[in-house]
Amino acid sequence: MIQRIQTLFLTIAAGLLISMFFTPMVKIMGPEGVADIVRYVEIYPTLIMTLVTTVLCIATIFYYRKRIMQIRICNINTLILIGYQAYLIVYYIKFRDTGMVPCITAVFPIAAAILTFIAMRYIARDEALVMAASHLRSRRKNRK
Repeated sequence: MIQRIQTLFLTIAAGLLISMFFTPMVKIMGPEGVADIVRYVEIYPTLIMTLVTTVLCIATIFYYRKRIMQIRICNINTLILIGYQAYLIVYYIKFRDTGMVPCITAVFPIAAAILTFIAMRYIARDEALVMAASHLRSRRKNRK
């Protein structure tokens, strides 16, 4: 489980998503500098999406014996993360005139989506390898 490269990608993606619980989403600039900070956990849609995608990322790591299930969870998580990124873009566009400055954590969902997609590709590669080995083993038994 831990020695696979896809576990590393999923762990990094989960780390990015977990860090969103503790970092600011936007800084509202006032005349004297930073006036206020809005966090991801203060807005319910972002809190829910961050929580769901983090749980899916961590759950995917522990389904290492069920590769097909891992692939499906990775696909769902990637789609949710892309939707999350789209939601953040719309949010920033909607409130851009209020002096909000997005933080670097605004790109974490798309980075996690890319990492999850790459992990899904490696999981699919492992499944193809296992299926090929299983096919060879079954052919060898049939010859005898």
